[in-house]
Amino acid sequence: MGTTTTVTTTERPQYPIGVPDKFSPEGVVQYYPGNTTLCHVPPKSPLIPRLQKLYNALQSHPMISKRIQLLPPSSWHMTVLDGVREKECEPGMWPAGKEKAPLADCTKEFAEEVQKLGRELEKDGLAPPYRMRAVGFGDTLVGIGLRVEGATAEEEKRMRRLRDRLADAVGFKAPNHDVYEFHLSVAYLLRHIDGEDREEMNRFLAEQLKIFDEVFELGAVEFCTFDDMYLFTRLFYLGA
Repeated sequence: MGTTTTVTTTERPQYPIGVPDKFSPEGVVQYYPGNTTLCHVPPKSPLIPRLQKLYNALQSHPMISKRIQLLPPSSWHMTVLDGVREKECEPGMWPAGKEKAPLADCTKEFAEEVQKLGRELEKDGLAPPYRMRAVGFGDTLVGIGLRVEGATAEEEKRMRRLRDRLADAVGFKAPNHDVYEFHLSVAYLLRHIDGEDREEMNRFLAEQLKIFDEVFELGAVEFCTFDDMYLFTRLFYLGA
């Protein structure tokens, strides 16, 4: 008698991560409130014209442009530590025991603790500016974002210490805390990109990476709230 082997397969979701919670399949931005700590790219940063060139190239690409939703330049930022999102309250994504707390209450509590930390950054050697460099593109199954790290090994360690201190202040670490990659998001995928199209996108991004060849600086960390992925409203600068 032969044996029967059961093969379990996991079907890929119809859309990439981010659809439909952050964007509709047609690219309409969705209500997705939360709070976060981040550094916006300064308007006069030498990184801005390079990001704008990437943005323009994506916008005009005959294949990629039809599969993505670009983010407005005013939203360009590097997240230092994710806060919480109203729609993601499963265990591990909010402080333990507070998963069902109103978002406004959580934001108020986080703000108080982050402000306390901000007053300690200077003496702890964690004050801005933060010197960063581009090293590639991040998880292109989700979107298109420039992956960055500290300009030196010591600066990268400093950024990780800053991230740890923020996590301690707000009282939790997400499951990916230690492996998180700093990045600057430019677009979200609305459709999966596979096969020859993905090979084309990889070639395109490899060529684009060549323009990001300079170290750049980011200023003070901002505690922000947001209703969607288009606008991150600063409540205060850490240390101010």
